[in-house]
Amino acid sequence: MSAHELFAGTSTLVRLALRRDRVRLPLWTLGIVGVSAASAATVKGTYDTPAKIATYGPTAGASAASRITSGRQVALDTVEGIIANEITPIVTLGITLLVVFTVVRHTRAEEESGAAELVRAGVVGRHAAQVAALVVALAATVVISGLLAAVLIGLGLERTGSLAFAAEVAMLGLLFAGLAAAAAQVTASARGALAIAGGLLGAAYVVRGVGAVGDSALFWLSPFGWAQGVNAFGDERWWLLGVLLAAAAVCFGLAVVLTARRDAGAGLLQPRPGATRASAVLGTPWGLALRTQRGLVIGWAVGLAVLAAIYGSVIPEVPDMLEGNPDLLEAMGLGAGAGDALIDAFLGYVNLTLGVIGTVFGVASVLRLRAEEDTGRLEALIATPLTRTRWLVGSLAVTVVGVLLVALAMSAGMVLGYVPVAGEVSGSRVSELILGILAQLPAMLLVAALALLILAWLPRFAVLAWALVAWVVLDAFLGETLELPDGIRSLSPFFHLPTYPTETWTAGPTVALLAAAAVVAALALVGYRRRDVG
Repeated sequence: MSAHELFAGTSTLVRLALRRDRVRLPLWTLGIVGVSAASAATVKGTYDTPAKIATYGPTAGASAASRITSGRQVALDTVEGIIANEITPIVTLGITLLVVFTVVRHTRAEEESGAAELVRAGVVGRHAAQVAALVVALAATVVISGLLAAVLIGLGLERTGSLAFAAEVAMLGLLFAGLAAAAAQVTASARGALAIAGGLLGAAYVVRGVGAVGDSALFWLSPFGWAQGVNAFGDERWWLLGVLLAAAAVCFGLAVVLTARRDAGAGLLQPRPGATRASAVLGTPWGLALRTQRGLVIGWAVGLAVLAAIYGSVIPEVPDMLEGNPDLLEAMGLGAGAGDALIDAFLGYVNLTLGVIGTVFGVASVLRLRAEEDTGRLEALIATPLTRTRWLVGSLAVTVVGVLLVALAMSAGMVLGYVPVAGEVSGSRVSELILGILAQLPAMLLVAALALLILAWLPRFAVLAWALVAWVVLDAFLGETLELPDGIRSLSPFFHLPTYPTETWTAGPTVALLAAAAVVAALALVGYRRRDVG
């Protein structure tokens, strides 16, 4: 078969993918570039003197938490290096997750839903869909990297270093796009492909972090380490971009070979046969919903517990990291020597951060309902005596319990990260670590309920649920920086919660948000019962 026949229809599928992602891609781009730009501007304004810059490397830059999340950044004695260290987690994780989701969405997910079979009935080559997905992912990577370079240069950062930083991000995105394409050939489900690609991504990120903390060779076993080894804003090593490009080419080639060795719609690994008889629990709406979402719950709980443990481990270092910057202390309304107050302020920020991240799980859990509709499985379910009301209530119960479990996992992670490194463990401090995250639950549940409301009344626009998450993130991290009016910021449920433990916890906002979540969920139930399935 000729190359033309193998790749026929690629350009048409590229246009189709861009048409389908006309909302997703701009939102991802705006989120990654916007948050990075705001963070960079804030850091530049904070570290505006040589004395302040000198305090960063020995404190925040050298902390274990910083190295786990940001790696081993060079030039921490310059504002460019500090900015790169602060925005590295946002940019690298954002762009790698974007390409993984994009490639799997337009390859394995299309085959699983049956849409790819209809497309292949036309004049479309065997590799066209895969190449089209990679082209779209590559285009998104190039656009985001280009905008990031423009932002850094526009802020007055050194031009060569800015281009090197953007280039390492682009090559990292290209590599993980290839990994996602290869992972999509292994399993017969999009969920499995995401699990493989996400597992490799998470493992690479952790290995880089562990290697950076111990200054060991583990750093160089991770693609994240290769990218950071380019040394943006230092003595740039451009040849490492070639290593990333070569690794990406190998992954692309592997994906092409694996595609030719499997049947359409199948994976290299065949799913194991299930039990001959289902358990009694699986015969209930909530049991079935739990079965379909258990991987999602476990993955998010473990991942956020690890992240919370990293934050917990750095708590004792907070006073030393912040007291070297008088302007930052003044902005926080604190003075030198206010150790406990500094820790309280840090915990308030961490609790909000973890709560906002937890909302992503809640929305993802709710949108699993839409996936059941799109694949046609829900139609088969409600053809039985199972009513759509019972199905929705059971699925919602799993989401609520899942959000609670994720919050408890984050609380446990905070405590387990803090206790081993704290000299003296205070019972009151441990209770603050637990209650601080649990206090975010009402806002997390309300965002999930609002996502359910959109799904129930506007199923075709269910993707707008992610706009809720985007707004929550924007308000939480940039609301004060952008000086948004309180009337606008109040649209975020998190705005109404006290910043515990800096502010005293009160029952009023908690009860109000929980009541609002219950009302919104009831309205969603009404809408779900009134509309057609699918």
